[in-house]
Amino acid sequence: MDTTIAVRRETLEMLRSIKEETRAGSFDEVIRDVIAEAKKPTESFFGKFKKIPSFKREEIDRFD
Repeated sequence: MDTTIAVRRETLEMLRSIKEETRAGSFDEVIRDVIAEAKKPTESFFGKFKKIPSFKREEIDRFD
């Protein structure tokens, strides 16, 4: 289903610019790419200390 959305002229120019830079086939493709990029987790989601080895439990770690 196609639809029409209202955007400011400046926004349209930005979309056109991105469309030309990325050689996208349509504005829909540009918008989808922008949304996909925005949804990607940032580095902060992966933790501050990425090089620390994963936690491993010791065999004796509980009181019985």
